[in-house]
Amino acid sequence: MITCNGSGNLDAVVLGIDHRLRALSRLTDAEGALIRAYTEKNPAAFKGGAIHVLRSVVDDAVKVYFLVGIEENSPERGTFREFMYARKIMAAAMDEGVSELAVYIDTLDMDVETLIDGLLYDNYAFNRYKTKVDSKVLKNINLITSSLKSKDFNTLCYVYSSIYECIYLARDLVNMPPNEMTPRKFVDTATSLCKGDAIFVEVLNKWNLEKRNMGGIVSVGKGSMNQPQLLSVAYTGDPESRDVVAVVGKGITYDSGGLSLKSRTGMEHMKSDMAGAAAALGVIRALMLLKYPVNVLAVIPLAENIPSGMSYHVDDIITMFDGTTVEVKNTDAEGRLVLADAVAYAQSKGARKVIDLATLTGACVTALGTVRSGMIGNDQEWMNRFFTAAERMHEKVWQLPADEEYERQLKSETADLKNVGGSDGGAITAGLFIKHFIKENTSWIHLDIAGTAFCEKKDENGYYGATGVGIKTILALLRGDK
Repeated sequence: MITCNGSGNLDAVVLGIDHRLRALSRLTDAEGALIRAYTEKNPAAFKGGAIHVLRSVVDDAVKVYFLVGIEENSPERGTFREFMYARKIMAAAMDEGVSELAVYIDTLDMDVETLIDGLLYDNYAFNRYKTKVDSKVLKNINLITSSLKSKDFNTLCYVYSSIYECIYLARDLVNMPPNEMTPRKFVDTATSLCKGDAIFVEVLNKWNLEKRNMGGIVSVGKGSMNQPQLLSVAYTGDPESRDVVAVVGKGITYDSGGLSLKSRTGMEHMKSDMAGAAAALGVIRALMLLKYPVNVLAVIPLAENIPSGMSYHVDDIITMFDGTTVEVKNTDAEGRLVLADAVAYAQSKGARKVIDLATLTGACVTALGTVRSGMIGNDQEWMNRFFTAAERMHEKVWQLPADEEYERQLKSETADLKNVGGSDGGAITAGLFIKHFIKENTSWIHLDIAGTAFCEKKDENGYYGATGVGIKTILALLRGDK
């Protein structure tokens, strides 16, 4: 919970400090004397980027002061660097094990939205399967300001609290083990969450998928006893408009590679191959809370890609929802197959703008690492807006080229397409495979989040696990942020 000028306790306090120590006017004389004495011995506490933790007993109460240096090298307001600065503050608070945090925001000289964003980003833990839980998640963050705009700040707090409620939901879904987070479990979770007058949920099971000739989803899911599903959730926030934006999320609940089996290490963390699906659901859930006046259709293809006697094979030729035939050259290139059926289905439901998110290729991780998501599309103006929104929401992306020469790598000798284009430009050809299923009058953005959806090792702030990447940026785009 995050509020502005709330009634929480002041036993853990964040203060921005410089040599002038103007922030001490917010505290009692005893507290001010304590901090003044500390900084005299530790002048490095003033330096921008420094966070010093001071613990003491004041008026018979144990207090913790997080002293945030604001001199020199202060980051430009609202930048990614400032976002990381805010994350660092929360990481320090979680390490101290405090349950509530009072943040004197007027002393920090930080963009308030960026501060809130960074604080909430790290205030998360996945403990569902631990028998002994020692959660460090803070129960309350209280932003303290003398500004007369506390109402505006509280509105901002509500918006970000709602967004992060949905990001945490997406993280929980991705962090769940694959023996529990099956395609059907995902559908059941989504249908229990998505109820309301503005919501319509449709679920297509394997029989329905076969009847509609969705060869991509059916083929990928054939090897598993957990049958494939296609979930679509329509949010109608503007009944007077016929404009529909589709958010399509890859939902491979576990990816072994199928008969093109991954290595043992390659299978680790493959429960995260449904991060795109979790993000799509997170967007819909956030729209339900924030009630944006837009119409959005989430289309989520769900399958488990594992080998068995029923699995699809290398050299199979499958027929997709739109009639395109595809020669399978790698059963581990399954994400583009389920996405192809899903984007085609979204357009058949009236969507003329499509964003797809997928942990699609290792090639994107090789190209961009874990820093940026890859982006390909067919509408440069829309992509520019997305890039700007992503930078503002501290979710870095980078546009990849989409030259015709790359598309030629997908030509098949025996079908309309093959599902891989060779080892060169793998992230690009994977995206361009999906482009084949986008109609000429449809604006489309593809995001490869393979490197950004899951922290496989603890990052510099100690964060591990699913990130919920993509949700903030898509919501900003839908909101019409400049």
